[in-house]
Amino acid sequence: MKIGILTLILSSCIIAFIASSAVSQEKELKPGHEASLNALKDELMSYFEPVSGKIISVEGNSVKIDIGERKAAKPGMRLHAFKEGVSFMHPVTKEFLGKVELPVGNIEIAATYADESLAVITKGKPAEFSNSKIKIPAVKIKVLFVQGNTDWFLGDSYYQMLKESGRFELIDTGIETDDISKIISEARAKGAAAALVLRSEDAKDHVNLTQKLFWVGDSKQFSAKDVQVDVAYVKELRFKLALFGPREGEALLSFRLPFGTRRLAVGDFDGDDKPDIVLASGNSIMIYSIADSDLKILWDFKVPSTGDILWIDTIDVNKDRRDEILITSMHDGEVASHIYELRGSEFIRTWHSKDSFIRKIGNEIATQEYRKGEGYEGNVFSLSHSGGTYKKGADLKLPSGVNIYDFQIVKSLDGKQAILAWDDRGYLNLYNEKGLRIWISPEDFGGFSEKVKRDSPTVMVERGEWSVKDRLIANGSEALAPKRKPLLGMARGLGYKSSEIKRLLWTGIGMEG
Repeated sequence: MKIGILTLILSSCIIAFIASSAVSQEKELKPGHEASLNALKDELMSYFEPVSGKIISVEGNSVKIDIGERKAAKPGMRLHAFKEGVSFMHPVTKEFLGKVELPVGNIEIAATYADESLAVITKGKPAEFSNSKIKIPAVKIKVLFVQGNTDWFLGDSYYQMLKESGRFELIDTGIETDDISKIISEARAKGAAAALVLRSEDAKDHVNLTQKLFWVGDSKQFSAKDVQVDVAYVKELRFKLALFGPREGEALLSFRLPFGTRRLAVGDFDGDDKPDIVLASGNSIMIYSIADSDLKILWDFKVPSTGDILWIDTIDVNKDRRDEILITSMHDGEVASHIYELRGSEFIRTWHSKDSFIRKIGNEIATQEYRKGEGYEGNVFSLSHSGGTYKKGADLKLPSGVNIYDFQIVKSLDGKQAILAWDDRGYLNLYNEKGLRIWISPEDFGGFSEKVKRDSPTVMVERGEWSVKDRLIANGSEALAPKRKPLLGMARGLGYKSSEIKRLLWTGIGMEG
């Protein structure tokens, strides 16, 4: 069976469900789990802390510098030495831009004190180091990443952590050897400044993970650090990432879906902390569990007065550890939204509204009004739940023209929030907190399959369409977006030959992916 867009989205939804569940356990997981990988990351980053200073004195092959422990200096650090040359100006404005840097060589810190350090010259002539300036520049450092025998999922989690730090340009390699000379040779060929080598050993309830760091220039090892990673964390990574391979971008888990399935979502409806899968076909809603890599039906019900399901979501409205189902349906040009909850052995509708759309955004419910024949109308606003009743809340602050199904919120590692949104042409746009567009995808993602024509007084006049955009899935700084590939070049009217999920990363400055 070919893997289609629904199967891809299903895998992504399950990942999102697991990721969101992990958020609630973050405090208890972090000390023994993520903290282990963070310790390795911090060790690596400590050698590349951007810093600048000058050489105080030179004696033989040794130098004294004015950078000490107060400025994060540590033995093993290597800094560039240079002298300033002539000033250079902007050719048009004549604005002073800086001075030309004339390379002198490199030094390695051997001993540190509060405000000074002793270092040795690793490259260059000692006589040229007097009165030189020194620095570790803030540019990305090229590092060869060698995963060794480490579990792929654990190694990949650490790889992504380093990548998201923004400090390193990681270089992949397919080399499979413990021979450091061969690893260094590979690193030199790929232009790396340092090589990172991982090794692991399995124990009863944990994995011993070792990170060794080498300077590529002279093959010198400058760090070795061991951490223990709980086996439970490794198993959790395997379960999350086995569904979807981030580096390859292809689904590794697929299901044979019931014929006519149009919409899907993932949630936990009985409070057993296991993901259940919701599928919509026509006006029928079916809920399945995952059993031995197959689907087993648990419950089903029909949404009244429904021709098609436009959107389906899950959220724990009343905080009882059991999700409700949010549904938007359409029939004969009429749109309605519903909320269903499992009570006993069947799902009961607990809320209903005509002429409205509904969805989940973060941990809240969002709605927007519908105007027959026109589509979306007015602002997107929140829907709050208290004491068993639902009330209209405040408007969401969105860029102009962004409707309820167009967007997701992403947050960079440094806390900057942005809105990733589709436009009507199928391009992705990123808006900053002021609502200004700061990025647009270089190409469109293939358009959308759910389009509705606006009413027109005569068949001779076309008034365009409104559409239900493809689901964006966001988790922190990451976002997943489906992309369709037409059967023949740009001829979308002939259908699509395949689909894929694109992974995007909001860095706080721009999008990568």
